[in-house]
Amino acid sequence: MNDQIVEIEAPGLQILVHSPAFTRELEEGGRYADKLADGRDLVDHMNDGHLLAVGIRWPTEGYWLHFSSSMDHRIIARASDHAVFRLSVREQQLCVRGGDDLFRWKRRVPDEQVVTAEDGDYLVTAMMTPYAGDGQVRIYFHFARAGLAADIGYSEVPELFCESPLL
Repeated sequence: MNDQIVEIEAPGLQILVHSPAFTRELEEGGRYADKLADGRDLVDHMNDGHLLAVGIRWPTEGYWLHFSSSMDHRIIARASDHAVFRLSVREQQLCVRGGDDLFRWKRRVPDEQVVTAEDGDYLVTAMMTPYAGDGQVRIYFHFARAGLAADIGYSEVPELFCESPLL
């Protein structure tokens, strides 16, 4: 995966990342904030690796999202928080969208919110750098190939906090 940037404005309380192959059953305009089309909730699908959902603290701010398979150790040193996810890529595409889309689903996302990646299973580390209220909130997503399907086992959508790291 090459470095790719997605900018998203006012995403709501979550940022979602998924392959379109895993959301085909969702109907245009449908409301999926509580349950998806199969009756399972967001966390169930997240634990299966069908989508990534990360809670955020500033729902009305702009977000700068960096997707990469290379790990930048300077980012790790500056990151105020991180979370690890399992994510499957199918059809070499990932859609990036705000959590508000769960209240009124749109099948398509704008082209600038589509990331390309090789098909396969990944462990994704999401890292947020400290945010002082100026400019966009920055989140880095590092993709590492996963040999076996990792069992993440979240009971709720993890939230990235954005406080200065303790050194």
